Amino acid sequence: MGKSGMYYKKLAEKNGLVVKNGRGDHVRIYGAAGRGYMMIPMHKELATGTENVIKKWFKALGILVVLLSPLVCLVMSVG
Repeated sequence: MGKSGMYYKKLAEKNGLVVKNGRGDHVRIYGAAGRGYMMIPMHKELATGTENVIKKWFKALGILVVLLSPLVCLVMSVG
C-alpha cells in the first residue's frame, strides 16, 4: 500500500524544503542548491511508479524516506 502525497509534503517541510501550491491537487517542492523541483499529487494513495520517482528525488537530496510499515514502527517504539 502506497503512502499519500501529504506524507511526502510533510517530509519535505520537515527537512526545510520550500513547498508551494501547484495546479489543482498538486504541490511543487523545490530542492536545495538548484536541484530543481518535484510536483507531487495530493492523492490518498500514490501509484508505485510515482512513489518510486519521489523517493529517488528525495534520496538525491539526502532525505531518508522511512520504508517501514506503521505496525513495525509501533512495535519498535513500544519495545
